[in-house]
Amino acid sequence: MLHFGYRQATIHVAVEREDPPPRIACARYTLQVETDESAARLDLLHRNIRTFGTITNTLAAAADLQGEIVAVRAPHSASTDPT
Repeated sequence: MLHFGYRQATIHVAVEREDPPPRIACARYTLQVETDESAARLDLLHRNIRTFGTITNTLAAAADLQGEIVAVRAPHSASTDPT
């Protein structure tokens, strides 16, 4: 739907559990995306994930869900043109 260009993505999730009763109280995530997309497009991606994502909506209904998306800019490779 969004046509968002990226090379790879990594996610880190930390979950806090409470007792009693046993339940997930809070989930925090950081999604690192290797991309050349603009900050505005990255923000749009995050809003779409939070609005339409099945997993994020399921977690948000059960616990406090907080997170961020961070762009990782790949270094541009050196040109192989000998001129």
